[in-house]
Amino acid sequence: MILAGMLSVEEIMTRDLKVVREDTNMQEVIATMLKFDISSLVVVQKERPIGLITHKDILAKVLQPELVLATLTARNVMTTNLVTIGEDASLDEAARLMARKRVKKLLVVHDNKLLGIITSMDIVREEPRLTKLFEELLKYCPKS
Repeated sequence: MILAGMLSVEEIMTRDLKVVREDTNMQEVIATMLKFDISSLVVVQKERPIGLITHKDILAKVLQPELVLATLTARNVMTTNLVTIGEDASLDEAARLMARKRVKKLLVVHDNKLLGIITSMDIVREEPRLTKLFEELLKYCPKS
């Protein structure tokens, strides 16, 4: 059995990411998420990640009576406090960073260029022994 510390983020990250620009209208963002059955989209400027839009962001920020969906863009809804990790980091490092920052997704970058994304579920699938760490994380993260 390979230890989690020996597996790198690069080995299990999702590379085929769907991305949008910050001026993409929210109708297109939602349509893309539905079309590809995904729970998040990365907002980029060229190849650099500048935001993340999740189902939770849409529910919290878009579905408000005073807002008109057609007038909103990714810039209005995205979360900008991104947590990133390098592709050479171990799964242990990724799990600890997620727990410390209380996030379920890490953007994988190299020189600020987006390479992929890794989620808590990716890690649990690969390394079930890290489940305890994520049980702690879930105590502090709202369900999404």
